[in-house]
Amino acid sequence: MSTRVKVKLDDILAQNAVQAEPDWVKSIQNLLNLAREANKAYKFEKAIEHLNSLEEIWDAKGLPEFSLELRLDLYREKGKALAFQGKHDLAIKEYQKILKLCRDAEHLSVKSETFTQIGQLLAKQGDHDKALGYLQRAIGAYRRLNDLKGMCKALRNLGVVYVELGEFEEAELTYDEAIVNAQEIGDRLLYADLVNNLGTIMNMRGNWHRALELYRESLLIYETEKEIRKQAYTENNLAITLSEQGLNDEAFEYFQKAHETGTAINDATLVLIVDINLADLYLKKEQLSEAEFHCRKAHQYLVDSNLVNGNLVEIKKIFGKIARTRKELAAALEYFDEGLHISREIGAKFLEAEVLMERGILLRDMDRHFDSLENLESSYHMYTALKAEGKQEETERIIKSIEELYLEIFDLMSQKVDRKDKYTKGHSDRVASFALLLAKELGMKPQVLKSIVAAALLHDIGKIKINDRVLKKEGKLTEEEFELIKKHPGFGVELLRGKEFPWDIKPMILHHHEKLDGTGYPHGLKGEDIPTGVRIISIADVFDALTSDRVYRPAFDTGKALEIMEKESGSSFDPVLLKCFCNLIKAGKADMVINSKTREDEMYGIWSQCLSSKEEKKDDSLKKKKETVLA
Repeated sequence: MSTRVKVKLDDILAQNAVQAEPDWVKSIQNLLNLAREANKAYKFEKAIEHLNSLEEIWDAKGLPEFSLELRLDLYREKGKALAFQGKHDLAIKEYQKILKLCRDAEHLSVKSETFTQIGQLLAKQGDHDKALGYLQRAIGAYRRLNDLKGMCKALRNLGVVYVELGEFEEAELTYDEAIVNAQEIGDRLLYADLVNNLGTIMNMRGNWHRALELYRESLLIYETEKEIRKQAYTENNLAITLSEQGLNDEAFEYFQKAHETGTAINDATLVLIVDINLADLYLKKEQLSEAEFHCRKAHQYLVDSNLVNGNLVEIKKIFGKIARTRKELAAALEYFDEGLHISREIGAKFLEAEVLMERGILLRDMDRHFDSLENLESSYHMYTALKAEGKQEETERIIKSIEELYLEIFDLMSQKVDRKDKYTKGHSDRVASFALLLAKELGMKPQVLKSIVAAALLHDIGKIKINDRVLKKEGKLTEEEFELIKKHPGFGVELLRGKEFPWDIKPMILHHHEKLDGTGYPHGLKGEDIPTGVRIISIADVFDALTSDRVYRPAFDTGKALEIMEKESGSSFDPVLLKCFCNLIKAGKADMVINSKTREDEMYGIWSQCLSSKEEKKDDSLKKKKETVLA
């Protein structure tokens, strides 16, 4: 027998000295009680020490096998202590020992509770598929038992997994069901847990006012019930929301309180999460050394615990942002790449979208605008699918800032056109507006709209290289002069050589004078060989030419212009597209554009209309940091 075990045994015997001989049942039970009290006091190392001593004493004396009840208590308390220490693998092994012992129907209550505990720990490890499986089994068992309280706990943890996966609607429905059950049984603490978690979803979806209400409601209950651990988790969540609204000083106070509590009660998971959030807050305050300190502390914990989960993605993301702030761009890109890989590996869609957004911002800073927009738009569409409106709006704002860089290029080029021929500049703006109206009428997606509008804005850029004598000639062009005019699409592509855009605009510029029957120029494309965007721009181009005053003739009225174009339906123009265009013109949807004068900044206004009507209504607001959901 080891010295430590002998000392422990002597202590227990001394406590039972009044008995004529050792009462082993009471001695063992005393150790178990000590472990249980240590867990309640957040002294997890002490609890494990008591439980290990219990097992060693039993083995040393060669006593009969533990009773089932004693073994269940032993594994349950040990699993609890290990889980709080963040030793999730070891905790799961203890809980799985319980499942092996509980194979009979009479143990269904114990099994359902254990399913919930294992599911919760698997979720913390980032193993969402297995977590969902265990939690669904727990819910099924609780339903059979008609145990509403147990079902609430399982639903609470199921909601946590859905949040991690970015399935916010599923999470909200899950919490709504659980909240009803908690109210029915009158369990205030359980109700507070669920309300707190619902606040997390509200914040992720951009409704921070509602999030604060829910956090404060749950915090009040925790304070009343003296639930200091849960109070600390809620303080962390409150701090996140306050930080997002720029209330950094108040947020810092809540983070500090949560961190102190987590340290005092030895809750490794809470300390980890608050360290991550403090790192992010210090980064916002440009206190990089403090941010790095908390980030490295959190990272070391995960490395020591051999954990690969959403927290690790958050840490990689913050490391990347710190490096970006220090202008260490290559290192920042490496961190973001690592975070992206992990988020995809564990299936955390929301975190993947966050890393893509940060990576896109970095690529913008590296002047890799094409790659930047690709990342940002991927992030934007993921946020849209997740219905995370606050993050969606933030990403959209950044995308717009990058697109403005390209619009500046368009603007500089259009100024050259304007100096040469004011008609051509106004014509291109109107063609872009007509093309946008038609493309939107056809239900095309925003990214396609942008491609068409960008090409329409620059479709005549090549005319810069055409001699004024030919370009502004009032009479009929000679055959030689017309051949020169026919070269302007090619000249346009030449002018754009070496300039990369995120939209495939050069083919549309090159082919905007092609005709459906193959009689157009420069390559005589026909039918389906002519891209849809080209066919749209062609219709818009000719319509504006017909309804505008030219040096050699006055403008045709709208009816006459459409009549002329309809005669060429199927030969020059796509008949389906032309019919759609004629209908929108006749419906008055283009009245503000026809033969209108354009402002110097017209293209910016046109570009802003490329977004869907839903997107146009959004404000730039709300960001998200790492939040915690109580499990």
